[in-house]
Amino acid sequence: MHLTRRALAASALALASLTAATGCTATNRQQTLDTYAPGAVASTSLGTVHVGGLFVAADGEGAAALVARIVNQGDDPVSVEISDQDGGSGLQGTFDVEPGTTYDVGPGGDDSVTASSFDQPPGQVITMRVSAGGQDRDLAVPVLDGTLEQFAQYVPTPTPTASPTPRDTGEPSATGTRTGSPSASGTDARSATGAPEGDSSETASGSPSDG
Repeated sequence: MHLTRRALAASALALASLTAATGCTATNRQQTLDTYAPGAVASTSLGTVHVGGLFVAADGEGAAALVARIVNQGDDPVSVEISDQDGGSGLQGTFDVEPGTTYDVGPGGDDSVTASSFDQPPGQVITMRVSAGGQDRDLAVPVLDGTLEQFAQYVPTPTPTASPTPRDTGEPSATGTRTGSPSASGTDARSATGAPEGDSSETASGSPSDG
């Protein structure tokens, strides 16, 4: 009888360990229905709204983009606002998310929020406020660059636009100058050639008659 009780205790302990390891998948939400945010980024839940993967992608020279994934797990549309509480970056926006949908903020996503004069270098943390459904929460949001491959695709790359303009406008001007020169010289040549012939002809024919 003593051995039977010990065996039952061991079986109960094994069952408890198995339940903890599996997380009671029979009653819990499937993992594929939840969002996953890497440890390097910020995330929060406000009611039925989950904001994950929140960070600022910056090139270290002023260009920056806000990156986030918003999941509306409710039955009604919701407006989610993300704003920079440290001020001055311009990285803020309001996003309308339909029920049961995912909304991506960032380059190539459903909406893009960028800044051209972001002064926080990569590696720093800024405070951003997430608001949804009448709730607010301040988060410590990291500033990341393209050092890690998974974040490099979100870093904005400035495209120069001023350089080609002077070269394009200068070429037609130079072409016009070269084209005009032969035209002028041709006209002068024809005028010069005609004048002597007319004068000499009249002078030669008039001299004998007068004599």
